[in-house]
Amino acid sequence: MRKRFEYKTVIIEPKGFWGTKYDPAEIDKVLNEHGNEGWELVTAESRDYCGTFYGVIYTFKREL
Repeated sequence: MRKRFEYKTVIIEPKGFWGTKYDPAEIDKVLNEHGNEGWELVTAESRDYCGTFYGVIYTFKREL
């Protein structure tokens, strides 16, 4: 039987007045919560448009 997976996408956006601040502890908290639920981080990709940064898209998977 072939393995089957489900996927989940989470976007973490920067905070602050200009949207440039990240809290590494908060990112770790979010990633660890998903890891504790059995999700494995597959990729992380920055969201930007015309040189402006809008956050990071995290894609997770877990086996069904």
